[in-house]
Amino acid sequence: MGTVRHTTWWLCAFLLVGGANRVQAQVRADTTKKKPSVDTLRKDTVTIAVPVPTPVSARADSLALARVQTRIDSAARARLADTLRPPMAQFESPRALDVSNRLHFTREQILSSGAINLADLLDHVPGVTTFRSGWLAGIHAASMHGDFARVRIFIDGVEMDAPEARNGGALDLDDVPLWTLDDLVIERAAGEVRVWLRSWTVRSITPYTRADIFTGDLNTNAFRALFARRYRNGMIFQVGAQQLATQSGQVSAFSTSGTRRSAGDGNQQVINLRLGWSRRRFSLDLYGTSTARDRDPQTARKGFVGLPAFKGTRRDAYVRVGYGDTLRGFWSHAILGVVRTRLDGIRDTAIKADSGKTLATADTIGSLTQQIVAVGYRASRYEWSVTDRARPTRGTWFHAPALRLGYEIAGVNVGAFVEHRGIDSTTGIDLFARAAPRSWLVLTAAQSNRAPSSTTERPSFSTTRAEGAVHVAGLWFGGGVVREGATVFNSPSLFAAPSLQLSANAATGVLGSIRGPLYKAVSLDLQAIKWNGSQYGRPQLHVRTELSMVSNWLSKFPKGQFGINARLIYEQRDPVPFYFGVDSKGAQDVRFTQASQVLIGMLQIRIQRASIFYQYRNLTGGDYEQVPGLTMPPAVQMYGVRWEFAN
Repeated sequence: MGTVRHTTWWLCAFLLVGGANRVQAQVRADTTKKKPSVDTLRKDTVTIAVPVPTPVSARADSLALARVQTRIDSAARARLADTLRPPMAQFESPRALDVSNRLHFTREQILSSGAINLADLLDHVPGVTTFRSGWLAGIHAASMHGDFARVRIFIDGVEMDAPEARNGGALDLDDVPLWTLDDLVIERAAGEVRVWLRSWTVRSITPYTRADIFTGDLNTNAFRALFARRYRNGMIFQVGAQQLATQSGQVSAFSTSGTRRSAGDGNQQVINLRLGWSRRRFSLDLYGTSTARDRDPQTARKGFVGLPAFKGTRRDAYVRVGYGDTLRGFWSHAILGVVRTRLDGIRDTAIKADSGKTLATADTIGSLTQQIVAVGYRASRYEWSVTDRARPTRGTWFHAPALRLGYEIAGVNVGAFVEHRGIDSTTGIDLFARAAPRSWLVLTAAQSNRAPSSTTERPSFSTTRAEGAVHVAGLWFGGGVVREGATVFNSPSLFAAPSLQLSANAATGVLGSIRGPLYKAVSLDLQAIKWNGSQYGRPQLHVRTELSMVSNWLSKFPKGQFGINARLIYEQRDPVPFYFGVDSKGAQDVRFTQASQVLIGMLQIRIQRASIFYQYRNLTGGDYEQVPGLTMPPAVQMYGVRWEFAN
């Protein structure tokens, strides 16, 4: 009985377990049940490389986008660096030791200044007087304290000489095309002004193109185009051309009747070219500019001397080998420069006075070469350079060695420029000093000495200038004094004056200036000088005031797509005496220009890389002159467009 019960219990247990297993085998699997989670993040980052991880949240998404943008920016910087080639050699520019840096002009500042030639920029310099015989085709020149030879122009270290006999050693500033420049520095020594020009150059292999078109009164029409390209092997190619013409009177497309051929109008063609190569700190280039001018005769007022017609060319060129950067470290240059001028077509260019006396003679061909070797070193606090210019003339070599030194310590800058000009046997020493003991105070001093050789029979003289400026209510108020000893210089024969040596007595001048912002983007720049008397080639009082508004309006255009540049310029000058020799009665023939007050308005609006500009010169329309007897145009408007772009 016990055995039967025990067997029955085991049988029931066996059937119960077997039935449960069978029921479990017949139940369908739950396909909606989630599988165990897998660590996909660690798996992706360890074994799978993907450029952008799958964002799992807003924060992760922003981080991923930031990483992508970083990669894009890095690639863009790499491409940009790859498109830039080493720069071409640049001749040294002096440090600014003036009260302010207002006499340094970048390429953008040159183009936006509204200057039509170098004379407009030299108007910014107190003590420099510019002279114009007419509009764009006229003669333009400048004097320093009355001496035209004391305004010297250098292009990439090569001095621009004036070999034409008719010019008497003075350079016609119309032969200096501003649109070919990259940088301009006016070094204002006490005794002379040196203008250091750097020609335009590019570094990017992306082609650059610029076109200027402008027109205006006096039938002014001009077109200008530039193209530049650097190549991956370091080569450079630049070319530019300009065609300009003016003509007074009524001009018809079918007839020349109504035109006046006695107002000094004419046309001008300029071609500019650069070929070169650079690698690391070494460069080699060829640079040249050819200017052809055709100017009508200009009739003067009754009793004065007019200007004859002119047709000729001027060609400036150089070959340069350069090493290093003149902005830092050691540098050296070797340059061979040449200038050639030619008078074409017009043979009778002798200027006759009322008495029948010849005042200036014609010239046919003039040429001059320069061979320049320069070495120097520039650090953050000091600089030095040594330059030698050799000019072979009629079988004789005339050397002009020069030494430049500069040093800065504790906010005080001192400098010196020493040169012996073999071509006129004169040794010049220019000393500079600038100190800013307080943030609101600047003091400057300059001393120049000129010592001609005893064989020239010309006297030595010195010039001293001291200036200071204080910062009050946002403006810089400046003043100073300049003292110059008795000296001699040549008359400006390019304005039909006889080629004579003039004597000038010792003189003292008082300087005054106000500059700075008046309200937001509106600024004032006033410069004035008054001498104790008038003298040949300079007025007794000369005042220039410029009111400007220059702004990119970044509050409305944060990316800089827009810019406005508006200027109002007022110039006042007293009569200027010119010496024309001796009249028929044996008395000295001294003629004065008329006192003048000229107002000029300029406006330029930039949208992206295109600029529209407008000028109105002599807003009042009154008659005025800057050369005795030669009346300037009463009022001239000029307007046009400038567009630059990368191809």
